[in-house]
Amino acid sequence: MTAIDPAALARRRYRLGARMFTAAVRWLRWWLLAALALAVLGGPVIHLIWDADAGAWTGTISVLQWFTAITGGVFLHNSLTGLISRGVTRREITVAFLVFGALASAALAALAITGFAVEHFMLGLVAAPDDTWGQVLAKGARYLLIGPAYFFAGALVTAAAARIGKEGAFVVVLFLLFPSMLIAGTLSLEFFGYTVDAFSWQAAAWIGSGLAFIAAMVTALVLVLRSVPVPKRGG
Repeated sequence: MTAIDPAALARRRYRLGARMFTAAVRWLRWWLLAALALAVLGGPVIHLIWDADAGAWTGTISVLQWFTAITGGVFLHNSLTGLISRGVTRREITVAFLVFGALASAALAALAITGFAVEHFMLGLVAAPDDTWGQVLAKGARYLLIGPAYFFAGALVTAAAARIGKEGAFVVVLFLLFPSMLIAGTLSLEFFGYTVDAFSWQAAAWIGSGLAFIAAMVTALVLVLRSVPVPKRGG
C-alpha cells in the first residue's frame, strides 16, 4: 500500500485551484484573444469610421467581467459533486476555489490594465485621447475589486443551489439572489464615489465598499461550501 505524503496532500487544494484557473484560461482563450484584438483595433477603427476619439475596451472588459462570474459558477457546478465523490474534502474544495478566484481576479485585472494601456497607445497614434496615462492605469486597477466581486458572486450562486438541492430553488437563487447581489455590489463599486463630496475620500470610499462586498461574498461562499451535503453513493 502506497504511503500518503502529508505535505503533498496539504498542497492538493492549491494545485487544484491552479489547475482550474489554467483550464478556465484554455476554455476562454479565443474570447480573450478576440477581446485583445478589440483593444488594439477598436480605437483606430472607431476614429476612422466615426471620427471619434474613443475605443471599445470599456465595453469589452465590462462583458468579460460577466464571463468571470459565469466561469466561477460553471466550474463549481461541473466539479463539485465529482470532487466530493472522489474524496476531496469540502475544506479542500473551498480553499481551491479561493485560489481559483484570486488567480482569475488577478488575471482579469492584468487583462483590463493591458487593454486600457494598449487602447490608449493606439488612440494616441490617430487621435488625442482625453485620459492621461495615470487615469488609464487607474481604470484598469479597478478590476482588482471588480474581478473578485463577480467571480465569488457567481460561485456563490452555484454553491447555494448545490446546498439547497432543488431545481426550483436554483431558479429562485439564479434569478433573484445573483442579480440582487451583483446590482448592489456593482452600484457600490461604480457609484459610491459620487456620493462623497471630498475628492480625497472618493477612492477610499470606493475601495472600502468594494472590499466589504468581496468579503461578504467570500464569507458566504465559504460557509455554504462547508455545508454542501455529501452525495450518497450510487445515487
